[in-house]
Amino acid sequence: MPTFAMKNKIFSLIEQYDSIILFRHVLPDMDALGSQFGLAYWLKKTYPQKQIYVTGSANALSNELQLSFDTIADDTYTRSLGILLDASTANRVDDENYKLCDFTIRIDHHVKTESFCNLEWIDEKASATCEMLGLLLMEKDCSKAAAQMLYQGLVADNVRFTTTSVRKETFQAAGFLFEKGADVVQADRINFSSTLEDFQYETMIRNKAKVSQKCMTAIMETAEYLPLMKTFAKAKEKVYALSGVSSIEIWALFTRMEDGVHYSASLRSKTIDIRDIAQAFHGGGHACACGIKNLTIEQVHEIIDQLAKRSTM
Repeated sequence: MPTFAMKNKIFSLIEQYDSIILFRHVLPDMDALGSQFGLAYWLKKTYPQKQIYVTGSANALSNELQLSFDTIADDTYTRSLGILLDASTANRVDDENYKLCDFTIRIDHHVKTESFCNLEWIDEKASATCEMLGLLLMEKDCSKAAAQMLYQGLVADNVRFTTTSVRKETFQAAGFLFEKGADVVQADRINFSSTLEDFQYETMIRNKAKVSQKCMTAIMETAEYLPLMKTFAKAKEKVYALSGVSSIEIWALFTRMEDGVHYSASLRSKTIDIRDIAQAFHGGGHACACGIKNLTIEQVHEIIDQLAKRSTM
């Protein structure tokens, strides 16, 4: 829950600026897009006289949701308040022009490893950045469109309230968004329904899965995912295809990146802290959900060995 002082600072800064730009991390997931557009919809309805911009590159998910991004002139950045959402490190912000903004606010739920904004509200115990925004806006009016985007991001990151980061405040935020018109059936369909291609690719991942100790892993190559997933960005999100096995404590998906050389890793666990393993390879994230980029195949196998050992602790 944001402190009274933090809420006042954030809303005071929003009041001060006539131009506000919303940023988020590269390769956005539903929490990143939900927080960015949920806040944008709230700002546009609350302050129709202000100029509200959303920036970043489109991806498969944003295209599926029919979301569009703004092209912004340099002089607009310099007179704007920049709000950075769901971005754990400076190099993961999708649009480095945030540095040009007159003032920046960062709202994020990842473990804090660095500071790169003028004002930072970091809540490592929150299950999603959308949860934090739901709590921030609880005493404000909120449109159905804003509530829908925030709820979709909230349940996506905590996987229908099943992760260890779910807390009392998670349900308070969800209840508020539900009261404001969020459609829970639509949110579930957007986040968790599958196309036939999704189903076929998830089956392929399971068929390639290998188990060591209480750890399940799969390594997927470009030629395997492109015919079904079309993009690397969509393929790498399929780590949940390995979840749900009662005897497995840790699972991980390694996906060949677009350069055709390196691999991206998505690491998950039920309750075991695996963040230090990700950090050792220049990755990061949460205790039970981490990511790493630009791995060699030798590093992939080294990580698999470490995860297998960790899975029995």
